[in-house]
Amino acid sequence: MNASTLAIEQVAGRSAVVAAHAHTPLKWLAPRNHGHAAWVFQSTYGGGFVGDDALELDIEVRSGASLFLSSQAASKVYRATQSRFTLEARVAEHATLVCWPDPVVCFAGARLTQRQSFQLAPSARLVCVDACTAGRVAAGERWAFEHLAMKLELAIDGAPCFTDALVLSPAHGALPPRLSPFDAFSTVVLAGRPLEAACDRVEGQINAVALQRADGRPLVVCSRWPWGLVVRIAAGSMEALAHVTRGLLQPLLPELLGDDPLERKW
Repeated sequence: MNASTLAIEQVAGRSAVVAAHAHTPLKWLAPRNHGHAAWVFQSTYGGGFVGDDALELDIEVRSGASLFLSSQAASKVYRATQSRFTLEARVAEHATLVCWPDPVVCFAGARLTQRQSFQLAPSARLVCVDACTAGRVAAGERWAFEHLAMKLELAIDGAPCFTDALVLSPAHGALPPRLSPFDAFSTVVLAGRPLEAACDRVEGQINAVALQRADGRPLVVCSRWPWGLVVRIAAGSMEALAHVTRGLLQPLLPELLGDDPLERKW
C-alpha cells in the first residue's frame, strides 16, 4: 500500500503546500484562505470507503508551519466493506496541526479499521477531533455496522504519552442497547505545552458551564494531563455533537490558524 503524502512548509510568512501526492481514490483539496495556515481537505472519488479500500496518509508539518486538515464530508463506510485508514503525522518545532475531519459514518454491514498516529516536537501544537456516529439513522440503520476499530496514538519528543482505542462490534453484544441513548461520540485531544492556556480555557468552560448530560443534553467530560487535555463527548445526534465540539474549539481556530475554516463549512 502506497501512502498519499502531504508536506506543509512556511513560505514568506504563510504556510504552503510544498508537496502533495494522492493515490486513488484519495484526492487533496487546498483552498485559499485569509489566515497564515494551509487548509487541506481529504476527498475520495467514491464519496467514502468501498470494498477493500486501504488509505494511508503521511503528513508532515514542518518547522513554524500550520495546517488545518479536514474532510470534504462525513467519512462514509459503505455496505460490505472491509476498509482501512491510517494517518501518520509529524509536527515539527513551533508548528501547528488542527486535524478535524467529519465523523465516520458506517453503513449497515460495514467494517473499518482506523489508526491515527501523531509525532510532536516539544514546541508543536496539536488539536485532534476523532468522531463517529451510529450510521444512517434516518435510513433506519442505527449501530448496524459489523466492526469499527479506531485507534489514536500520540508521542511528544519521541516519547509515547497517549494511546486511545475504541472497538465497536456486535460480536461483543448488541450495539444499540449498549450505546443508547447516544448516536455520536468524539474524542478531542489538545496537546503541546504552547496550548496550556487553551487547555485551561476549555477545561474551565466544561467545568463552569456544567455540560454534563441533563434533559437529553450531550455528556462532556475531560481529563487533564501534563502534555494537554483529553475531552470526550457523547451526544444523541451528529448535529448535537458538532454543536458542542464547535462551542468548545471554534474560538481557538483564529488564534491557531489566523482564520476560521468552520465559518464557511455548512
